[in-house]
Amino acid sequence: MAETKYKGGGENLSKVVAHLRDGKLVKGYFEAVVGSAEQLLRQKAPSLPREIPVRPAEAKIAVQIPLDSLKALFFVKSFEGRQNYSDIKFFKGQPAIEGLWVGVKFFDGERTEGIVHNSIHYLIEPGFFLKPPDPNSNNELMYVLKTSLTEFRVLAVTTTY
Repeated sequence: MAETKYKGGGENLSKVVAHLRDGKLVKGYFEAVVGSAEQLLRQKAPSLPREIPVRPAEAKIAVQIPLDSLKALFFVKSFEGRQNYSDIKFFKGQPAIEGLWVGVKFFDGERTEGIVHNSIHYLIEPGFFLKPPDPNSNNELMYVLKTSLTEFRVLAVTTTY
């Protein structure tokens, strides 16, 4: 990971936890991708740059994290999370968000479900944004790298009425 002087003004920063493929975590700030989780899921081709600048919490220097070194980038509410809370990883019924309801399994055995944008871009981009099922989770959104997956299943197409 290369270091660069952080240039952000602070107003458009998202809290993120970068889960690296080697198991390490980088907790910090990422220049916000425009919009809420639901807005990102409706975009035709949302993606991230090949290197992601993350300014670790309490640091002034951003590190450039190569996209291919990530398992996933988690957009979080707080860095601490809730220690005694166990996230719901599966929808109990049809999700209220429009898109593809998918189930994924990571190379480390972790499984989860979520909603992705219903377009060809989740197939051709190196990763995709996934809205997790638990509204009370610390995770608001995830950017999942396809190279980190051993399984990807479309469970349903969801629409809002």
